[in-house]
Amino acid sequence: MTMLNAVMSDFSYAKHAHEELALGVTMDGVQEFACKGQFFRSHPGNIIAFNPGDVHNGHPGTSDALKYTMLYFDTTEFYPLLWSAATSDAKEFRLAQPHFDDAVLRALILNMSRLVTEGRHLAVEYDHCLYAIAKRLAQRLGISSVDAWVRDKDALLLRAREYIHDNITEDISIDVLSGVASLSKYHFIRLFRNQFGLTPHQYILNLKINKVRISLESGTAVSDVAQDFGFFDVSHLNRSFKRFYGITPKQYQQQIKP
Repeated sequence: MTMLNAVMSDFSYAKHAHEELALGVTMDGVQEFACKGQFFRSHPGNIIAFNPGDVHNGHPGTSDALKYTMLYFDTTEFYPLLWSAATSDAKEFRLAQPHFDDAVLRALILNMSRLVTEGRHLAVEYDHCLYAIAKRLAQRLGISSVDAWVRDKDALLLRAREYIHDNITEDISIDVLSGVASLSKYHFIRLFRNQFGLTPHQYILNLKINKVRISLESGTAVSDVAQDFGFFDVSHLNRSFKRFYGITPKQYQQQIKP
């Protein structure tokens, strides 16, 4: 995946198409563009989406500077991920609308943009955000599969889960876990989710934060907890912990004191 943060004021780009799947958010100003024989005006917060091969152009729609963020997904990598989140085994997925509003997808695109820009994230945070985008697109396409829980556990997936528990202080990637389970990356994601009711990304983050919480309750300093569980620094831990509990680790410690 590649990312573009663009600012345009007196520039327009001619008709062209991308080989990748492009998803973006208009940040400031108005973006005017034509695609699939239709004309669109994208306002701040709106989503712009181009399938591979969708011919389009674009320019600022007002005298104000146009700012937007675009993510470009290599379909050879992203479509299999979308398949792992869907009920369909299709090798290609086509979004019908090049312009729409979706608060959930917007938040995911901007979060991915932040992860890439800052460059200080766990491998699983990147994997989780990428999967969440695929999951949201599957929902929009009407092919999203429901998370399940299978009673009888597969030995290979139990091996992967055991690896997670044994190495939870490390920065565990999905590539490593799928190797432990001797499965392809995207098949592993689908099977793990069906086995345990969570994607491997969710499982790792959930377990890591639970371990963090236990350490905090024992009185371990927040800076030490961040280091012990593979976070870059306290601010990185703060962001991750707050997504689960709505407060910072320090605030959590203060609340649990007798």
